[in-house]
Amino acid sequence: MRYKFTSVIIAQEEGFYQEEGLDVTLTQFDNNPAELAALESGKIDVAPINATNLISFLGSGHQITSIGGVMSDGHALVVAPEVVEGVDPEDYSLELLKGKTIILQAGSTYDIEFRKALTDAGFDLEKDITILSADSGTSAYNSLKNKEIDGAAVYAPFRQKAIDEGFVPLLYCDEIEYFDHPICCRDVGLTENIEQNPEKFKAFTKAMIRAGEFLENNHAGAVKDAKKYLDMDEELLEGEIYNHSVNNPDPDRKKTETFYHAMDELGYITNPVNITDYINSTIYEEALQELLDESPDNAYYQYLKTYHENA
Repeated sequence: MRYKFTSVIIAQEEGFYQEEGLDVTLTQFDNNPAELAALESGKIDVAPINATNLISFLGSGHQITSIGGVMSDGHALVVAPEVVEGVDPEDYSLELLKGKTIILQAGSTYDIEFRKALTDAGFDLEKDITILSADSGTSAYNSLKNKEIDGAAVYAPFRQKAIDEGFVPLLYCDEIEYFDHPICCRDVGLTENIEQNPEKFKAFTKAMIRAGEFLENNHAGAVKDAKKYLDMDEELLEGEIYNHSVNNPDPDRKKTETFYHAMDELGYITNPVNITDYINSTIYEEALQELLDESPDNAYYQYLKTYHENA
């Protein structure tokens, strides 16, 4: 598992993996293609892969399946203060980006999110705005900081850093109506491995659901656990974890379909797939039900059950 994500860290630090009978090693990767290679070579069993890359990998014929969510939201489109100078915050809109230059990270979920928001706002992406492509969140943030561009889509820890340095959030991805809180990274495994070892993946999912409950109800403990792996100021870390971010373990079948359709509208789908064929909800449903059987009055588990009935 890659240890960028708070819920993954919590499951490890609070012993949830171990209590569910798993011996988990956390490994850091620089990008999703490296994680995919590790999955297919058998070096790892689960990888948190962003929705854009998941769909692209499936279109390329990779036999992988999503079993749950790691996080949603978390991204912001921030702009230089000059872009909004003299404008009342209540009047901030994407219209302020007409004729401007922004940068989006290629292959990221927020590349899709903000392109979709711009097109829905009536932008011609070829004529009304210049969109540059960054190869990483770090390079996007550096371009913003060096005043090479007017705005950039950023995620933790760059989101709050940019705001603290005077850049202005013009739009958070959870404010994009089309997505209704867009999905981001999904927990993914090899389809064959999941089919042959469903109990192992169910145990993993139970640990992730328990981590979600801890994250929801113990902010101080979550920040303390995350800080062991992430070199960030505690106040900054808490803001990135809890402001405009959601850590929901649900597979989110409907929202994954919504994201797929957005990619298709934007011309990102070259090899169509039936995306729901690659989402395994059964493992999540069984894991959640077992936890509810153990703790029927648990408010968080009850919330997840209600959420899943509509997801």
